[in-house]
Amino acid sequence: MLLGTWIVSIDESGQCVLPSPLRPLLGLTVVVTRGFERCLHICPEPFWRGLAQRVSTLTLGGGDERWLRRLLFAEAQVSLLDAQAIITFPPPLRTYAGLERTAVLVGMDQYLEVWAPERWQECELTLLASAGRWSRLDWGVARSDVVSL
Repeated sequence: MLLGTWIVSIDESGQCVLPSPLRPLLGLTVVVTRGFERCLHICPEPFWRGLAQRVSTLTLGGGDERWLRRLLFAEAQVSLLDAQAIITFPPPLRTYAGLERTAVLVGMDQYLEVWAPERWQECELTLLASAGRWSRLDWGVARSDVVSL
């Protein structure tokens, strides 16, 4: 599981070294793409394949479905991770997410979100302000007989 929040540096060429605890969880191949709310997603290849397959089954006749395909596929980039786990965020992706010299990596279980620090701070404020509403929902999360993936 990809968990936690990590602060990383980005150099002038858009390169970033992924934290060592995350490396074995990501595998050798990841896909970097635009995410929702103006962040990026770093997806391990197996997760990306499943996501791409689900999105590809959506109808081409629906406008929202075509926009989702464009969001995820148009700027997606495959990255092979070596022992140093250096990943490059190309200029269009950096611009989309507002990334400059620092990024916040946020574990989302099966993938990572990559945020500009100020955008992540806004996201956290919204999250914390709404935390009470999540506690009122009965999702059956604690019941093992209800959870299915």
